[in-house]
Parts: sequence; C-alpha cells; structure tokens
Amino acid sequence: MIHSEILEEKYRVQAKLAAESTSIRDYMDRSQRGAEEFAKKYGFELKYADLPGTPGVGARIDALNSKTEDQ
Repeated sequence: MIHSEILEEKYRVQAKLAAESTSIRDYMDRSQRGAEEFAKKYGFELKYADLPGTPGVGARIDALNSKTEDQ
C-alpha cells in the first residue's frame, strides 16, 4: 500500500465524514461542501466532466445543492 501524508489526510477526512453522516446523500453533501470550502480557501475552481449519455456530475451536484437550499 502506498503511504503519504496526503493519503493519510484523505483517509482521516473520509472516516470523519462517514462517522458524522446519517446517509450516503448526507455523506456526499458534506464531501461536496468540504471540497468547495477547500477550493475557495486555496483559490481554485472545481470543474466536473459531463459524460455523454449521463446527466453529468455537474448537473447532479447542482440538483443536490438546490435540494439543500430548499431545506
């Protein structure tokens, strides 16, 4: 198994999110919010590919965000 500080942090964050989340949707929402906060903090933009024949990750994230805002 490859070992690095980055992977250790990734596994730590995944375990924390899993422990705090009440469902897979909650886990995904927390993961997305964390990624957005990280991107904002370090000054870069997250971009997602939309694959042919699928609704695309970007569309799914937009849908999740709109559901979160509605609550």
